[in-house]
Amino acid sequence: MGISNRNKWIAAIAFILIMGTLAALIIEKDSPPISQTDVNILKELPESFTFFELGPNTRYNDTIRSRLSRSLGSDAISYKSQIDLTINSSDFLQTFFPEIYKLNLILNYPPRERVEYDVIKLMYRYSKKIDVPFKYVELVFSGYSHKPLYFKIIVSHDGSNVIDSLHQKYGTPQKIEESAQNISSSYWIKNKDTLIVDNQKDRFGNPEYHIMIYFVNSIEELIDIVKKGVQKREEKIRKAGDKAF
Repeated sequence: MGISNRNKWIAAIAFILIMGTLAALIIEKDSPPISQTDVNILKELPESFTFFELGPNTRYNDTIRSRLSRSLGSDAISYKSQIDLTINSSDFLQTFFPEIYKLNLILNYPPRERVEYDVIKLMYRYSKKIDVPFKYVELVFSGYSHKPLYFKIIVSHDGSNVIDSLHQKYGTPQKIEESAQNISSSYWIKNKDTLIVDNQKDRFGNPEYHIMIYFVNSIEELIDIVKKGVQKREEKIRKAGDKAF
């Protein structure tokens, strides 16, 4: 290869490296302006509820994913998703758990728009095939702190022992009974975090238990992180506008 051709190759490689660097800067600029320090200073949260030993201060990692796969089977994973805290019906939280309802409104504002967050969502749909009574399991972790935000679990009619174990571990729950609305639910609250068991029926009329574990402290933490990111971005835009004139 002649010197001229070699110089062309060197120039081409340099151009590719420069463009790659610029692309990385653009991606970084368009990402939420949340520094690693913001994540690291998040305080330890009070203990509350657990599922497969995952609690409020668990930090998601690949080891945890592998362990869950051994217990629940194969998973599907998503890193960008909406956050839906609904259980039973759209009115259930508003009526009986207004604080969680408010958090759900904040997370899904503006309404009728698809608002997505940086999360780690694990979904298990075939757990019954490996001899555990879960029809569906959804575990959602913050993409910033890697702490759990909420767990959604559907237990089949042959999993009443799961409900019994909740009573043994967390004591006698508070009850919600509304026969007119066909609502029969139990719940526990510990350090703001909330565990709800809603009794429903499957399409064959068999009892089915819908469980939601809301790590309220972690959800509030996520909202605070996102707000800080928006404020930083707005400040950056304002400063850029000031410089223009």
